[in-house]
Amino acid sequence: MSDAPARKMRQSKPAPAPVKQVRLKLVYIDLWSAVKVSALVALVIALAGLVLNLAVWGILNATGILGALQGVITDILGEGAGGILALLEFGQVFALSLVSAVINLVSITVLGSLGALIYNAIARLTGGYLLGFRSN
Repeated sequence: MSDAPARKMRQSKPAPAPVKQVRLKLVYIDLWSAVKVSALVALVIALAGLVLNLAVWGILNATGILGALQGVITDILGEGAGGILALLEFGQVFALSLVSAVINLVSITVLGSLGALIYNAIARLTGGYLLGFRSN
């Protein structure tokens, strides 16, 4: 008995699956979703900025650069340097960093929601953004 048909069956490869393509239009961004996402992104940026500012202050203080800077300011301004030197203390640096982080948080959140509103207005006029997807 011949095994030629069985050998032929083992050698043939299955046909590749056809590639499916889908075209979708992005015509609307939900405003509340945009606010939530932009608020979370802003929170991460604000916390990173706060930590970065405090880390830089800690490094400058530990290496003695702040002490040298205070000495230079005192030499230049004399007795009137107290107000400027108070800005280099940890409490003042932390407060300024915190205020900056809150301002960034609010502004990035507002800009994210405005971006969604502007996109929705433009998508109404132009019909949206056409996206193509393909499965491999």
